[in-house]
Amino acid sequence: MDWMKDLGQRIEFPLDAITFDQLPDLLEAFAYQLPFENTTVLEKRMRPFDDARFIETFLTERRGGVCYDLNGLLHRVLQELNCPVRLVQATVYDTKSDAWSATGPTHVAIIWNETHLLDTGFGVNLPLVPVPLNGETVDSASGSYRIINNDILEMKRTGQAEFVTGYRFDRETSITTNDLSKMEQIIQQSDASPFNKGRLVAMRTPTGQKTLTERTLRIEETTTTELPVAGPAQFEMLYNTHFLGRES
Repeated sequence: MDWMKDLGQRIEFPLDAITFDQLPDLLEAFAYQLPFENTTVLEKRMRPFDDARFIETFLTERRGGVCYDLNGLLHRVLQELNCPVRLVQATVYDTKSDAWSATGPTHVAIIWNETHLLDTGFGVNLPLVPVPLNGETVDSASGSYRIINNDILEMKRTGQAEFVTGYRFDRETSITTNDLSKMEQIIQQSDASPFNKGRLVAMRTPTGQKTLTERTLRIEETTTTELPVAGPAQFEMLYNTHFLGRES
């Protein structure tokens, strides 16, 4: 598909073929070039999860998205390259409330060849490498990740002392693009959704992460910098320069 060549240029990674050993580089390319953001959630835009949507979001508008956008795109790319992948749904664990998310299974991840979990849509909590389903711990610049009890992703982010629960996924049941649309409706409309309250943009960097809200820009790398956001105009300027690599 012609649009995959354009996407490869945007993420600075050629999308003509992919092997398992290349997955860490591909996952880093997605993480460092495509921001996690809730712009379309707040705009209440709903479109089918097809090639036209991915082209509009990631190439025409040159934006990022939430989990079903980012992992939906990654799945579509890998599917087109004849890779052994399928989509699964997951329920995120809310560490603040010490409970499973009230929105239910509205996170999406990818199973590779029934042996590994892939995820490029979990905010800044990205493994950046395939996570073995057999319970083996893997490490990356983001931290350490493992699967316990066959269906729970645990993570120990860089700088943390202990593993914490990320989410529980249904590894037995594959989902379709119709299921992604149902997730999108819940995330847009549910009072329990954390992503329909105010603008949020987040992205991994090779040395850390950065997060932009309507109040602050926080950059965490070798040191931590936090800048106030004065209003919508400054938000757009910071969004464009720090997350899209372009002048506003």
